Amino acid sequence: MSTALYDSVIADFYDASPLVASRLQDVNFYLAAARNFGSPILELGCGTGRISAPLAQAGHPVTGLDISEKMLQRAEQKRASLPAEQRAHLRLVQGDMTSFDLQDYFPLIIAPFRPFQHLLNIREQLSCLACARRHLEAGGRLILDFFQTDAARMHDPDFLKEHTIADYEIAGDRRVRLTERTTAFHRATQCNDVEMAFTVTGPGGEQSRNVFAFTIRYFFRYEVEHLLARAGFRVLELFGDFDGSPLRDDSPEMIFVATAS
Repeated sequence: MSTALYDSVIADFYDASPLVASRLQDVNFYLAAARNFGSPILELGCGTGRISAPLAQAGHPVTGLDISEKMLQRAEQKRASLPAEQRAHLRLVQGDMTSFDLQDYFPLIIAPFRPFQHLLNIREQLSCLACARRHLEAGGRLILDFFQTDAARMHDPDFLKEHTIADYEIAGDRRVRLTERTTAFHRATQCNDVEMAFTVTGPGGEQSRNVFAFTIRYFFRYEVEHLLARAGFRVLELFGDFDGSPLRDDSPEMIFVATAS
């Protein structure tokens, strides 16, 4: 995996985005998982520490791994703001989720908010799962969450048009308009090329446009189950949302709770 994508402009706007700031249900879900399955916890693709920091605040030792230096800098700022006892619970490591060796074992490994969907081919996906399995304690749990694929997003030309998905304020009396568009559909490889543009208006009306371009892999339920089985896992639970509801046709999420078979 390349760090270039993840060390782009996204780190500067990530936490303040309503798409991220409003995601509280998954934080509570992973806090409950920590209570149920124990710690220490390994978070793959920890980003700015949105999940890792609350876990540490709740008293759970956490290792957050991410490939992006810029995202980890944001996470370190959150870590530094914690009281000393909570700060000691959070360890941040720069590394690739497809090839890491932490010389440690965890009863709970999590990959919240789609980092697995940035692994575009089966080799990367199986490599990530193999690393997770090597670090999982006997009887431990691996939790992966995905969006449930909307068929329209695989082909509908309306998604090729730029559309506003959020409008919000950030520090320095600046306003951000966040837009998104799909730039290409790749159904044969189950990927979409996507651009998220952050147009920032300063207090004097000056504007800048910052584009985060990336490719996202979409998955289907049984594809994930087969990947997990091939990597030596078996699925124990499958949820369609962070309230613990079952997967249905209209579920927004696919949340897999697995253990080594």
